[in-house]
Amino acid sequence: MELTESNYYSLDANREYCSASQYKSFIGYPLSPGCEERAMAELSGKWEQETTKAMLIGSILDSLWEGADAETLVDRFPECVSTRGATKGQLKAEYQQAIQLYQRSLKDETFRKFMSGDKQVIMTGDIEGLKFKIKMDSFIDGVCITDLKTTQDASMDFRYYIPDGGLRLPFYSAWGYDIQMAIYREIVRQNTGKKLRCYIAAIDKNPHPLPAVIELSPKLLDDRLTEIKQNAKKIIMLKNGEIKTLGRCENCDYCRDTYKVKLMSSEEFETHEVQRV
Repeated sequence: MELTESNYYSLDANREYCSASQYKSFIGYPLSPGCEERAMAELSGKWEQETTKAMLIGSILDSLWEGADAETLVDRFPECVSTRGATKGQLKAEYQQAIQLYQRSLKDETFRKFMSGDKQVIMTGDIEGLKFKIKMDSFIDGVCITDLKTTQDASMDFRYYIPDGGLRLPFYSAWGYDIQMAIYREIVRQNTGKKLRCYIAAIDKNPHPLPAVIELSPKLLDDRLTEIKQNAKKIIMLKNGEIKTLGRCENCDYCRDTYKVKLMSSEEFETHEVQRV
């Protein structure tokens, strides 16, 4: 199928193409192990990931960088619009933060430079036979790919602690943004013949937002691409129904939403191996 703005996120598109988010749903990333059962439930239409406040703020920020005005925001995000009081018809207070983040990032010359490309550019390709779709926040043909992110803390001093392995990782690795950009770089290479530099344009959600632009090193992206190639065949087989999933992870939102209570003794509960800190 030919992908457009209107069908990019459709179930049909997700079944035909893998995306960075779908890949991470299957395989996982440092802050969230994958759950094949959840990924397949999403593809079947039996379960849909909840749209969180953080996701909505990020989407509003994307729209502002695309040039959306107040009227467009109201049309695109009706769930974020106040329906009563003095703010009726405007974004609710909890979503006004997106405007603050946009205004702060817009003041920075370097941030503007890397966000100056064509917005929401769609491309398709395949990695080891697994068809991928990408949608880039800022694409400067022949120069670079930039992805816009909000994060908890964009300072160089902040690291996420990953209990599995005891690692402390920067936000772009902890959330698997390096996986996403490795996919983007490879699909753009297939479409243009050029391997472009990849950047994360991030701004944190502190009261005084800190912007940052980070170039992901070619080696980091090469390492992630190697891993993606190694996992591609299994995802193809899962999506085609050729193999069964590993089962439920019992930790993700899907597994919690569909969990069936099992009677257990206090001894069984207490001796269960603790996997989360």
